[in-house]
Amino acid sequence: MSSPKLSIVIASCVGPPFVNRCLESIEKQRGQGDFEVIVVDRAGPAVSESVERDFPWVTVLRGEPGESVPDLRRRGIQAARASHVAIIEEHCVADEKWIMTLLRCVAEPVAAIGGVVADADYSRRMDWAVYFTEYNAYMPPGVAGETYDLCVANCVYRKDAILRYLPSAGNGYWEAGLNQTMLAAGEHFRCEPDLVVYHTGPFRFGYYLWQRYLFSRAFAGVRREQISIGRRLVYLVMAPAVILMLWGRIALRVLKSRRRIGAFILTQPFLIPILITYVSGEWIGFLAGPGDSLSKIE
Repeated sequence: MSSPKLSIVIASCVGPPFVNRCLESIEKQRGQGDFEVIVVDRAGPAVSESVERDFPWVTVLRGEPGESVPDLRRRGIQAARASHVAIIEEHCVADEKWIMTLLRCVAEPVAAIGGVVADADYSRRMDWAVYFTEYNAYMPPGVAGETYDLCVANCVYRKDAILRYLPSAGNGYWEAGLNQTMLAAGEHFRCEPDLVVYHTGPFRFGYYLWQRYLFSRAFAGVRREQISIGRRLVYLVMAPAVILMLWGRIALRVLKSRRRIGAFILTQPFLIPILITYVSGEWIGFLAGPGDSLSKIE
């Protein structure tokens, strides 16, 4: 059997409706090129079996309960048969030209290429708050060219490069770890604004606050080993100011993009508690490490 030109890896922790919507958006593009899709699922046998039944063209790998998203992705990357591996989150759906753009991207002589994450024109303020919190740095239109920041919800790596730098199991696969290690080793990343996915909802407020805390603690817990004690102490002391800094950064990016300014204003009752939770998670992560947060992120 010949190898495909592209492998796509999806870590599934929640299952339907998210993973189904993601796969349906890719299924519509099956005629655009030669690719494989690998879903690594930890949501349980019922979800794995439903994906196998409804999407027989997808390879399903069964993860263990509590297996972290980074490790689910690791398993998918290691199983990939193509020379390039794309990552998309199950919470996202692919633009209609996503596959075509990916296949164009893999000709680039760089280690990885990242795209943008657009909103799904949400009807709920809570979903706008999630979008602005997580994807404010990756909102359209994006700037083509070399970048130092890739969104792991929408990117493609050379398989040989990512395998060279993957940390050992349990150590994470976040922007704070793998990507920084690759850049420090001299690898190059590019941004491709035509590479677009759409982040979908809905998310419950309490559920998302807990997930935001877990992710932030895991993120900071990984970074904790890469920065000095002095820098950690500065963060711990300056945490209240960090909340204001994050809000200001998001506001500036929204204004610069000239998109969704009204939605940003209306979402403040949700956004501010989320940012407080975000910084609290990082504070605990820098102080005490990630704990078991990685295994609970969905």
